[in-house]
Amino acid sequence: MRRHKYVLIALGMYWLGIFILTHIPVPDIARKSGMSDKTMHVMAYFALTFLVWCAVSPYERIQWNRGKVWLVMAVIMLYGAADEYIQSLVGRSADVHDFIADLFGMVFALGVLSVFCFWSALLTAAAVSVFVISNLSNLTALYPEYHLNTIFYFIAYAGLSLIWIQHAERYLPLRRNRAVWLLTATALPLALLAMVLATAPLFGKTVWWVDAATAIFGITAAILTSGLTFAFTQKNRYSR
Repeated sequence: MRRHKYVLIALGMYWLGIFILTHIPVPDIARKSGMSDKTMHVMAYFALTFLVWCAVSPYERIQWNRGKVWLVMAVIMLYGAADEYIQSLVGRSADVHDFIADLFGMVFALGVLSVFCFWSALLTAAAVSVFVISNLSNLTALYPEYHLNTIFYFIAYAGLSLIWIQHAERYLPLRRNRAVWLLTATALPLALLAMVLATAPLFGKTVWWVDAATAIFGITAAILTSGLTFAFTQKNRYSR
């Protein structure tokens, strides 16, 4: 029930946010981000579809023989079409290619949710998002908003680490050995950071040492937060 409540809150905030952003003049920061409009559409509808499905069915994978998955598809497709049409009424252009990108994002999300359950799907979505934003945007070049790059690297890797820890602890008895828990908790986030650093030149990007240090700081903060939360929970449990 708690997960369902959080997903519903996140969905409401996210859906309202993307509706507002697609019905106002394109923000200058979006123009300077370097990320293509179609990539942003794919990512936006990937996240929307993920949240809609989890609001409908937060504890199970997609099963294509059930009607609710087709209902979710119909809702997303109708919203995407309506969104493009309404944009033409508020001074923005309706673009069929944007709608196709929306559908691609929807199908990608449904594919991930068909293979993975909630935490595995969320981890996959987070990792892909971090990689795409790192290599397909110009966060480092957003003068004078250089602080956005630092904020992104901290939040992205801290969030990814927390999701990874939650995911791993559901399948492995990590708390029995602190060294194993620490090694596991840092393994995937550091591996993703290393992949971003290694592939950045292929996309013509540069990841500065400050970015890497900020990412490591975010990973450390997530691990400390998770460890302290677990210790506090255990203390309260044994004190009862």
